[in-house]
Amino acid sequence: LDLKKRNHSRVTRSWANEVSPTWSPDGKKIAFVSDRTGSPHIYIMDLTTKKISRLTYEGSYNCSPAWSPKGDKIAFAGQQGGKFHIYTVRPDGAELRKLTHKGNNEHPTWAPDGRHIAFASNRRGNYDIYIMTEDGGGPWRVTTSRYNETEPVWSPWLK
Repeated sequence: LDLKKRNHSRVTRSWANEVSPTWSPDGKKIAFVSDRTGSPHIYIMDLTTKKISRLTYEGSYNCSPAWSPKGDKIAFAGQQGGKFHIYTVRPDGAELRKLTHKGNNEHPTWAPDGRHIAFASNRRGNYDIYIMTEDGGGPWRVTTSRYNETEPVWSPWLK
């Protein structure tokens, strides 16, 4: 969407469901979820060339991509053994790394400094917000409500 001209343009042209876009920090690429191969996986589109490449091949359901502020990793939620876990992978598909191991873990989001990831987890019953280091250290629970708390967002003032 061009806010100045108030017009929009379609980026993908597929029959598939394509959702959850996230911009690369340089604004030249978008990671998104598509079920074009039958189940949801993460794809990357180069906005200059319009070339689309598949990023994830592991797991049966991958969603919620989040590009790191440095542009060197993408965090996402991937289903394994009936549970969702948080993973990171480089934009070229290298270095896939599973960061969580207990409960369902969803909606990863990078801290503005790129050193931490917040996410929602039900490892203690209801969904709470947790924070971990970019390599999976921790995690630390930051909410303790009796209600489900999901989809965390960082303050931009934390740089």
